[in-house]
Amino acid sequence: MTETSAIEQRVLELTAKLDNQAIVDLLGAVRGLLRDRGVEPGCERARDPRPSRMFFVPEGVRYLDGMQLEALTRAIDTWARAARTPQIRLSRQRLRLVYLMLRHSGAKVGEVLALDDTRDLDFAANEVIIRGTSEGEQDRRVVLPKFFMDELARFFDTPEAVSLRGRLFHLDQGFVRRKISEQDDRVPFSRELLNPTVLRHSRAVELLRQGVPLPVVQRLLGHASVVLTSGYYAFSEDDSKRILNHYIQKEPGMRTSARNTFLGTVSRVRAGEVLTEVTITTKSGKEIVSVITGDSVKNLGISEGKNLAAIIKAPFVLLAKEEGQSVMSARNRFPATIDKIHGDDISVEVTGKLDDGTTMCALITDESKDKLSLKPGDTVWFFFKAMSVILIAE
Repeated sequence: MTETSAIEQRVLELTAKLDNQAIVDLLGAVRGLLRDRGVEPGCERARDPRPSRMFFVPEGVRYLDGMQLEALTRAIDTWARAARTPQIRLSRQRLRLVYLMLRHSGAKVGEVLALDDTRDLDFAANEVIIRGTSEGEQDRRVVLPKFFMDELARFFDTPEAVSLRGRLFHLDQGFVRRKISEQDDRVPFSRELLNPTVLRHSRAVELLRQGVPLPVVQRLLGHASVVLTSGYYAFSEDDSKRILNHYIQKEPGMRTSARNTFLGTVSRVRAGEVLTEVTITTKSGKEIVSVITGDSVKNLGISEGKNLAAIIKAPFVLLAKEEGQSVMSARNRFPATIDKIHGDDISVEVTGKLDDGTTMCALITDESKDKLSLKPGDTVWFFFKAMSVILIAE
């Protein structure tokens, strides 16, 4: 644990011993401290909406949620352990392993019952190979939980498994369906939900809820088209609007209010042996020059006409009241009007507006502020070196 983490842990422990009013008072003091440091409490960036948690499963799609799947798994585990003879215990264990394969692979019951455990299980990769059952249908590899693959490996190490190698999953389909449905007296939901098809649907919904992309779930299920897989989820009109509104407002044109951020198009690229000079031009005609490595140029795919964002961190932005020699030598220099000065005895944050509305921010020492006699309404020059400009591909 780092020193900072240890301090945080100690503060939490001490806070937990305070009464409610003391905690409220402490919260007010912390908010004041944040303001003194130039951070406005409560203005943290809102979390992105999580579509994977917002969708609903359309009517007609029968599935089990996470808690129901856990309940069914526990019921089958209990049933398998309750066997009275070794022969019955082995039979129930086979059924349990078939159930777990259905539950975790999302495969059709026929696909699971056709598995050859000597060739279709890849223990090194924790995968099962689902063989195509019809002409033109390709095999597919499905990742399985490691704990399940480990359990299969342990089972194959037992004497009882020797005679079952290659045919462990070769059970009668009717028998599998019947035994799964007979768990209805051990689970708190309808018998109609106790069948392999519902398990397949449940796995699809479970993965989509976890944020697995739709095409990946499609390949896992072996659907010929993503349209079939998309039938597992839908969004309400309100949620659709919320998601679209959030991401549309984050588009480049909506982010011009960010401090020390210029959005523009690459207008010139000059490559040297090691470094490359990139100039971007904003819509208002301002030119920002950045010097980056050749590797960065390749990684960002920079070429003339490409849209980029240029960002400069506040500590690398300098200030001057007059266009003196230091300002004139900087290619990135812009006059602005100061609209806010905030700081303490050590550091001061100075923000200003360019003529096109771009917000600039410089972090300087209190001594520098006094030397420049800065105050809101003053016209100053914000300038920065080309090496301080960070480029981000839009």
